[in-house]
Amino acid sequence: MVERKTLLQGSGIGKVFGGLAALENVDLTVNEGEIVGLIGPNGAGKTTFFNCLTGITIPSSGTINFMGEDLVPPPRINLLTRLAGMSRFFILTSILWTVLMLSTYLDSVEFQTEFVIAMLCVGAFRLFLGARLRHAVPWTRGVTLLFATLDAGIGAVLLVKFAESYTDKSFFGFFPLEYFMIPTAILMISYPGYYFINLLRKDVKSLFGIFTRPDAVTKLGIARTFQNIRLFSNLSVVENVMLGRHCRTSTNVFSIVLGTKFQRKEERETKEWAMETLKFVGLRHKAGFLASNLPYGEQRTLEIARALATNPKVLLLDEPAAGMNPQETAMLIRLIERIRKSGIAILLIEHDMKVIMKISDRIIVLDHGQKIAEGEPEVIKSDRRVVEAYLGSAYAAK
Repeated sequence: MVERKTLLQGSGIGKVFGGLAALENVDLTVNEGEIVGLIGPNGAGKTTFFNCLTGITIPSSGTINFMGEDLVPPPRINLLTRLAGMSRFFILTSILWTVLMLSTYLDSVEFQTEFVIAMLCVGAFRLFLGARLRHAVPWTRGVTLLFATLDAGIGAVLLVKFAESYTDKSFFGFFPLEYFMIPTAILMISYPGYYFINLLRKDVKSLFGIFTRPDAVTKLGIARTFQNIRLFSNLSVVENVMLGRHCRTSTNVFSIVLGTKFQRKEERETKEWAMETLKFVGLRHKAGFLASNLPYGEQRTLEIARALATNPKVLLLDEPAAGMNPQETAMLIRLIERIRKSGIAILLIEHDMKVIMKISDRIIVLDHGQKIAEGEPEVIKSDRRVVEAYLGSAYAAK
């Protein structure tokens, strides 16, 4: 038996949504030239698992390695806690002083009051933000980056204000409040500096989703289709496939505006590639049709063609046979076999057991976010836990 090279490997993958575990400690291996089936009842976590593999959803735990590249390095909880803790320390020390310092430059007493109230509300929100950041809530990452950038800018403004006051000797009072601008400014500049420097680290890149963007994953060589068809219905068939090729092009907006020779050449090559891909899946004769005018089965095939246009090493198919008639399903099986023969590994979600049992080399079974079985089709068919997951324990006991 020829040993196959491992392309995609997931280890201990978990995903929690608001306290609900959609995935829990799931392992996966996809080898070169292999078709791996992924099955399970509705709500088992199959599509969530696909989303984690392709960067649409960042796993709460676990690692994903694709051809030696870590897509989701394990986040360091201690670093996460330290960042959130520093956020709280920074808020409690510098925000209040910022309110006091900036308010001394405002002439209107009424506006001073409104300004102080507004800044206290911002401080309260940032306390909440720091707590949510610790639990890796996705939206907090971008907002935290925005605040860190603003912090650095406000710190720079405070230094300039202090320099102006010191030069003009416009200090006032027995204990000039302006002297507090120096430590406040240092805090407001050093904390974002620490933040941005840490973003260069792999584990923090994973935390902020920088390293696992879906487009970056696609460019590495993992393509997918979706459970619900997501074509550009007002574009032609060939244009849909050309869009899939975008990750392999390098033309920038200036080349497009100027219509350079390189841009025209790449556009021509992209269309040729798209036409070859359509020929491969059997849709070349409909290249000029609007995608919305294709029959349902051909729309499914077109979505596969668009994924193939990215030139993937691993292709993820999410229920490609859903809604197809027997003739269309038979054509799909033949297409998947051709894709495998072309050297592309396939990970397949499917509810049609005839399809999954016929073409899969291995099958992984999920139930309530956990992997309950893995093996060859014949082994999976007779596995008691699989029968229970689909038909219930009473049926499995017969």
